[in-house]
Amino acid sequence: MIYIAGDNNSYNIIQNLEKYFKLKNLDYVNLGVKGSNEDMKLEEFIPDVVTEVLKNENNLGILSCGTGVGVEVGANKFKGIRACLATDEKIAEWSVVYDKCNVLCLAGWGAEEDKVIKIVKTWLNSEYDGDINRLKMFEVFDSWK
Repeated sequence: MIYIAGDNNSYNIIQNLEKYFKLKNLDYVNLGVKGSNEDMKLEEFIPDVVTEVLKNENNLGILSCGTGVGVEVGANKFKGIRACLATDEKIAEWSVVYDKCNVLCLAGWGAEEDKVIKIVKTWLNSEYDGDINRLKMFEVFDSWK
């Protein structure tokens, strides 16, 4: 299952993702804004999405706000979440291949529909390379002082 959410700065992205997911018959749930006049704060929808992602390793999340940075920082505060702000297809691919990112973050300001769909499509179709040692490195992050 794919869980998506965004604030009013990313309403168009969320709308376009919903159209794309329906077209491709992908299962998704929108936990963010559902109307152009609606607004939600990041702290209202980030926990909802990451909670669902953490319930099942096959679940994925896509978050968006104006810059995409706020949702990335917020999502990465949760243990077990590996969120990436992807601005192109290569970053989207490598975030999965090398870092097994389970939450994709997107910038809503100035987003081009075709580019966003390509980023999402690439991210969804990428596969982790299986290097568990790379992931274990992040588990000891507190000792990096």
